[in-house]
Amino acid sequence: MARWGSKLCLLVVGLSALITHGCTKKPEVYPRLPLSALRFDYQSWNCRDLADEADELETALAVARDQRSAEHVAHLKAQTVAVQKAKNFKKCGA
Repeated sequence: MARWGSKLCLLVVGLSALITHGCTKKPEVYPRLPLSALRFDYQSWNCRDLADEADELETALAVARDQRSAEHVAHLKAQTVAVQKAKNFKKCGA
């Protein structure tokens, strides 16, 4: 159920981003949050959930790159690294 909910959330976020893309401020107007301030706790997730999250992040990265959102890409890359570290720690397969 949690995986379905996160996929629905990603879909809603993606659709919202596409709909509001033309109406948003330019990225340089937003306050910058240092990536070191972001915390991702994937250590408690199981291997299946980590694999699903990695797939969803890959999709989200593709959307962010298409939208040329450098900050969003950086944020998603940091999440991807955190998921990979958790997968390695738990000795999950590829």
